[in-house]
Amino acid sequence: MRLVYTRKNRKIIRVLKNYLYVIPALVFLILFTAYPIMRSVYLSFFDTDSVFSFMEFVGLKHYTEMFHNEVFSEVCLNTLIYGVLQVVLSTVLGFLIALAANSKRNRFKSFFKVSLFYPYILPWTVGAMIWMYLLHPTRGIVNALLNTRIQWLNSYDLTLYVLVFISVWKTVGFNFLLFLSGMQSIPQELYEAYSLESGKSFGAVKHITIPMLGPTTFVAVLLAIVGSFQSVDLIYIMTQGRPGNSTNTLIYYIYQEGIASWNIGYGSALSTFLFLCLLIFTILYIWLGERKVQYEK
Repeated sequence: MRLVYTRKNRKIIRVLKNYLYVIPALVFLILFTAYPIMRSVYLSFFDTDSVFSFMEFVGLKHYTEMFHNEVFSEVCLNTLIYGVLQVVLSTVLGFLIALAANSKRNRFKSFFKVSLFYPYILPWTVGAMIWMYLLHPTRGIVNALLNTRIQWLNSYDLTLYVLVFISVWKTVGFNFLLFLSGMQSIPQELYEAYSLESGKSFGAVKHITIPMLGPTTFVAVLLAIVGSFQSVDLIYIMTQGRPGNSTNTLIYYIYQEGIASWNIGYGSALSTFLFLCLLIFTILYIWLGERKVQYEK
């Protein structure tokens, strides 16, 4: 009986040790993710000031105000345009550049890796300052080369797309490395077998590379979507949402209302809306995507 009791204790201790390894990450998750989300949802139903000297329950007032606000509608449209263009361009360009870098005829693979990944490791502040100098209307290199004086960062029609371009320049290196590592893990025997059976090699990208990169594409697109909705550094440094609200996105609008203006209730409602949008989209994307993506066993 004593031997059985000892084994049982060892098993319990082993299970408890496994949970102990998880506790630090769980505490961090609760303190810095779960609690702020629940607190934000709670505050969205109240009116308060910057020091919380009073708390007045207002129900759905902030949500009603949000959906009837023209600025909110414009910000959501900007966020959608920015997000879709940034995700599509960074994913497609990352795949095409990785395809070129992975070619047997390419002798500059190391140069590709360093030059394309370097912008990604730069801080957003540094990247934004570089492009602010390049795009300056009178002293910028871009206008000097084009012999123009275009207000790249102060145009209702251009500035949002300029920010998309800079964001793609900054993030495409990450997708490039993802796709390149995925391509290099595809067995070469598949390409050789396809070439022998079909008598041609140019269709291998469509029939082998793209299908085999399904899991990589799935992850790359998901990370790009979440990242595009959370990008605030570039807008804060380069435009602050100007001119007007033509470059204002939802995450920067939350900063304006919830932090800069101390409209905590309204800012919390905006944060809750963004969280629910990302949560619903992520769940649907994973549910639909995993049904179509085939993982190698």
